[in-house]
Amino acid sequence: MNKAVSRREFLKTSGGVALFIGVSGILPQMISCRNKKEVQGIIQKHPLTAWVQLADDGRIIIYNPAAEMGQGSMTSLPAIFAEEMDADWSMVSVEFSPQESDIYGSDKWSPNRKVMLTAGSMITYGYYSIMRQAGAQARYILMHSAAEHWKVPIEELSTANGEVIDNQAGKRISYGDLIPYLVMPDNLPEFLESDFKDPKNYRFIGIDQPRIDIPEKVMGTAQFAIDIQLPQMLYGVLERGKVHGASPKLNNESEILSLDGVVKLVRVDYAIGIIAETIDQALAAKKLLNISWGEAPASGFNSQECYKKYEKIASEKSGGKVITNEGNINSAIKSSAKTFSVD
Repeated sequence: MNKAVSRREFLKTSGGVALFIGVSGILPQMISCRNKKEVQGIIQKHPLTAWVQLADDGRIIIYNPAAEMGQGSMTSLPAIFAEEMDADWSMVSVEFSPQESDIYGSDKWSPNRKVMLTAGSMITYGYYSIMRQAGAQARYILMHSAAEHWKVPIEELSTANGEVIDNQAGKRISYGDLIPYLVMPDNLPEFLESDFKDPKNYRFIGIDQPRIDIPEKVMGTAQFAIDIQLPQMLYGVLERGKVHGASPKLNNESEILSLDGVVKLVRVDYAIGIIAETIDQALAAKKLLNISWGEAPASGFNSQECYKKYEKIASEKSGGKVITNEGNINSAIKSSAKTFSVD
């Protein structure tokens, strides 16, 4: 692994096997390929780690492990990675990672077990340390490769905006131009907090920048879950009650099952489900459902009456019910360096 191998040599000698470096970077994982086209497809994007690849045109392709639901994970997580990689943001593109939780998962949701989950506004929290470490390791591989190529100690090199720089010799090389010289180190270091970039030198984190997904959403090329089509795929919709806990009784089952495209009805405690061949057929059948809803604990609830109760409680002088009591507010205010008040 210490010898740089060209793509042509790789294809001639590999016998259809491509190297793919795992996130730990300690041991290479092997991806088997049965034909030359498959190998060429993998080699087109040169893997540095499981999190990033370099394309022949110089693009830096970063994998995003989280679902993009409008919260910005497609931009924020790659920005954290690119910060430590010292990437040129104009050359960054983003793809969703494979569904491999052992590689792309986080243990922030479930200690001692990696999962891939997008929920609870925890994506940045869950992946911040992971993306920093992976970005720093990608940068190290590039610096190591440049050091091997230039025959200089890695300590003499630095990086800036997508380039490795040898200040003493006055040389620099872009990440993309390093592709023919990529050499994997025997081991990738685990970086400590003191090894990461000083926040005062951040170029992406905490800096407003256009979201990565804007162009494809404006042009209509973004693929959403609803756009995915698989062979023999069916669509399901649910009709839920307006009151929590109400159970449904379907009054026109035969009519619904006779509709074009309707494959099956599914009953659950709180809803009636329709499975159909297309989403349009499923939604059309949903509109025709005739359901009688049973009583529920919240039946008869009136929001306006509830507001009146809230107003009454708020005007009472007896005070509220203490759930927990920690610390001393008065002493904390007295000892604070600055206090604010408002009329």
